[in-house]
Amino acid sequence: MLTIMVPDVDAHYWRTKREGGTVWEDVNETVYGERQYGAEDLDGHRWLFSQHARDVDPASWGATIASTRP
Repeated sequence: MLTIMVPDVDAHYWRTKREGGTVWEDVNETVYGERQYGAEDLDGHRWLFSQHARDVDPASWGATIASTRP
């Protein structure tokens, strides 16, 4: 699955719906501050379309830094 950043996720979502696209996740705001929705293409591949909505402190949603040691 890929996430594609778009300038206006709401307009993108409504255009997808209007054109008969298969939406598997409606527009929502994530805990990390992105507005996004999910759609499936004709070959069954799933895509996320996203737009930055607000700055959120990573610690507030449980983000951690991965170890750089092997």
